[in-house]
Amino acid sequence: TAVAPQAALVDFHYDLPGRLIAKEPALPRGSSRLLVALPEVGAARTELTQTLRMQLRELRGMQESLGDVADLRFADLAALLPGDVHLVFNESRVFAARLFGTPSGASAASPAPPGGIEVMFLSPEAPSNDPAVALREPVVGQVWRCLVRSAALRVGDTLTLDGPKPAEVRIAGIHSFWEEEGEDDGIDASVEFLSTGAAEIAEHVFSAAGHVPLPPYMERAARPEDTEYYQTVYANPETPGSVAAPTAGLHFTDELLDALAAKGLRRDHVALHVSAGTFRPVTVAEIQDHTMHWEQFSVTAGALRAISDSLDAGRPLVPVGTTSSRCLESLHWLGVKALVAPDAEAAGLGLGQWEAYELASELAARGTQISAAESLRALAAKADAEGGRLVGATALCIAPGYDFKVCDALVTNFHQADSTLMLLVGALVGGPERLSSIYKHAVDQEYRFLSYGDACLLVNARSGDAAAAAAAAGPSDELMVSRLRDAVLRAQDENREKDASKMKVLLHSCCAPCSGAMIEEMHSQGIDVTIFFYNPNIHPKKEYMIRKDENKRYAEKLGIPFVDADYDDDVGEWYDRAEGMEFEPERGARCTMCFDMRMEKTAAHAVKHGFSHFTTTNATSRWKDQEQVNGSGVRAATAAQALGHELDYIMYDWQTERMNERKYRINAEESFYKQEYCGCSYSLRDVNSYRKREGIAPVKIGQAGVYSDPVADAEEESPEVVEKFFRDEQLRVQQEVYKERKRLRDGGGDENNW
Repeated sequence: TAVAPQAALVDFHYDLPGRLIAKEPALPRGSSRLLVALPEVGAARTELTQTLRMQLRELRGMQESLGDVADLRFADLAALLPGDVHLVFNESRVFAARLFGTPSGASAASPAPPGGIEVMFLSPEAPSNDPAVALREPVVGQVWRCLVRSAALRVGDTLTLDGPKPAEVRIAGIHSFWEEEGEDDGIDASVEFLSTGAAEIAEHVFSAAGHVPLPPYMERAARPEDTEYYQTVYANPETPGSVAAPTAGLHFTDELLDALAAKGLRRDHVALHVSAGTFRPVTVAEIQDHTMHWEQFSVTAGALRAISDSLDAGRPLVPVGTTSSRCLESLHWLGVKALVAPDAEAAGLGLGQWEAYELASELAARGTQISAAESLRALAAKADAEGGRLVGATALCIAPGYDFKVCDALVTNFHQADSTLMLLVGALVGGPERLSSIYKHAVDQEYRFLSYGDACLLVNARSGDAAAAAAAAGPSDELMVSRLRDAVLRAQDENREKDASKMKVLLHSCCAPCSGAMIEEMHSQGIDVTIFFYNPNIHPKKEYMIRKDENKRYAEKLGIPFVDADYDDDVGEWYDRAEGMEFEPERGARCTMCFDMRMEKTAAHAVKHGFSHFTTTNATSRWKDQEQVNGSGVRAATAAQALGHELDYIMYDWQTERMNERKYRINAEESFYKQEYCGCSYSLRDVNSYRKREGIAPVKIGQAGVYSDPVADAEEESPEVVEKFFRDEQLRVQQEVYKERKRLRDGGGDENNW
């Protein structure tokens, strides 16, 4: 198909020493290792990436030469993941799907290996294709899709399956030959149960005669203890149907799940019944020539709504396992289908192998965007109409070029080279080269590979839609000045034909104290700068007017244009976007939302009025996370560029010693108003809570002092003071706030909790 991604399997090959293939589980459960791979320097820098980086530095340190790869224990996951993460698990239960049989009747002349011919029951086809239903029904008459490891069998041949009550099955159809390196050739066949000697329920037949379906590369027969070890602790007895374990989940213990819940992480489940769509080897050179098997799934309306709410709130979505990820991505595109082509569901809820790519192309052609939150809510409504649970099937093949919609990071194992799973994780981390470097590190460090092996946490290289962001460690002052001069020269050169000799910069300003040094630096480089005051977050209105009027006065003194943007019309939108994030800490998700909103408005004004660049004074404050601020700026610029506009965001290290000296000198010379909180009502609430505990009077709007002593003022906001606040004080402030929230929600106070 024309929309199928172009990916050569040779690009995903790696050499795996046999000694690194885990043939036994890590004991005790959860004692495995965890490789963490963040986006490389220069790739996207989301809030999740920043938080993980800080945690990694505390836990183990980084291997910077390998581009953000760290080696941990899986038990470190609770300390590593931030509390706003939403985990999604695959709760499908493994059943004893591997049986053995011998040719019977007229087929008895067919050769059979010692121990019989292996028959792996992959998924039911009739009368129900839902494994959870088929396993609870009488087995006689059921037709299953199977891997039969004998290429000599033909349609109509029969086999007698071993077991306490031998069952007879017939090859009802052959779909293709099955090739697998190191294994006997076989057939991909439809197999019908003819008799069992009794009216047996299917699940009883498999439990009595079947074996735990360990992968062939373990090179051993299943043992009784594999019944426990090859099953996740959260597998749901109500959703049996997997013929291979969702192996990323094997690392989780009840204790780890409790620790994650205690930290505040959300958790939901889907059930994708793992079958050949996941583990069938790819035997073609190009992925577009591979045919995926369909795999069945189910999900509740409650889970769909909970995941939608997290998407709306900006919480990171972290699926556990490639099967959870494929299920979530499939659900998104099925929701898109339900919205754009509601009549297409008559044949059942299913997503074809390349259908997601076709739908993406169709939406792009229409100029239509449908968010994952919107698509999943559409499916939740459909689930409500069908008794609260949706059942469907997917053949989605994810390969490089695919844009993940519901996956900010992924917990997964290390996979075989000739698998579709390698292409999925390759798409997530940014392509085969990045994946190759991660796997080389894993081999060099002798991680254990495949189903019983170790795990990795891979962060989506494109999450947040940011094409670039600032590196964690800033360059020297001289280098930053050099870069700014280079940008000016490039702008002059690019605009020479338009008779433009200067960059035209729209400077979003949050206040005068943060503006002075930035404006002075830009003027010294010959940049044409206009101040754009847009801050609907500032509360109350009196504080807003003080900050705006002072900023305007300073601009007029310098002869710089000043744009007074909307306030009253956009305050309501700010609170709407902050809903659900009222108790986020400083530098948390609410701050990201706030920066995003202001940068979007700044970029829109810049485009409308012909500015070539924009930036913000928010990046000058030591109380702000410069990466977080710049991430919002880059996202806004990227969105404008995607619409064909020539607009760049200036990333500059405004927090160097030299810049801070200039900042506090100008602030003292101008006697700027010394603000006592960030600006929004929630920061005012939290600061007053802190001040009360420390015995300090609450903030009085308009009665704070002014900057007067550059040295003393700088010491009040020194890196040590800021670091101490975020390290020692913020948690206690949060604890007070959460107690207050509980009191209010229990009916002990006014609903207006700020």
